[in-house]
Amino acid sequence: MRKIFLALVFCFMANAAYAIGGPFGNKNKLGDLMLVMSPAYAFGMTVMAGDTVGMVELGSSVLAAQLASETIKMLELETRPNGRDKKSFPSGHATGAFSGAMFVHKRYGWKPALVPYAMSLVAGWSRVSARAHYWHDVAAGAAISALFTWILVDKYLPEGVSVSADTQSVKLGFDVKF
Repeated sequence: MRKIFLALVFCFMANAAYAIGGPFGNKNKLGDLMLVMSPAYAFGMTVMAGDTVGMVELGSSVLAAQLASETIKMLELETRPNGRDKKSFPSGHATGAFSGAMFVHKRYGWKPALVPYAMSLVAGWSRVSARAHYWHDVAAGAAISALFTWILVDKYLPEGVSVSADTQSVKLGFDVKF
């Protein structure tokens, strides 16, 4: 199932890249695509795992990070490299893209997070290359995503597995049904 999911993600990305004039044809559209694809990949992971709690955690962490990012932008702390406005810091595209990647990393592990991390880096690169942001804007967007992921997302444990801890010990439990 995972291989089918990854193949569909690849086909969608290849089709979208063709539609925007090649993989690097329109940098703004490429950043827009990665902004959507990374959280969509994370959502697909929750669907594959049947993880309804993860769906809620993904939605809440992405929403909280985006709200924080947009609130900071309203302070107009920095002019964009292209001079268009004073909403360069932080990058909202990077915030959204890294939210999906960091969710997958924390919830399911680092290996399945490699694809959305690559998408996030492409989103950041596209925003810097299009002169909409500086690299520190991208890093700030990633940091905001990391903060809200750390606060709102728990490690995924399949049904029937439990972990508890106190100051003296850590306990791992399994429920087995016959």
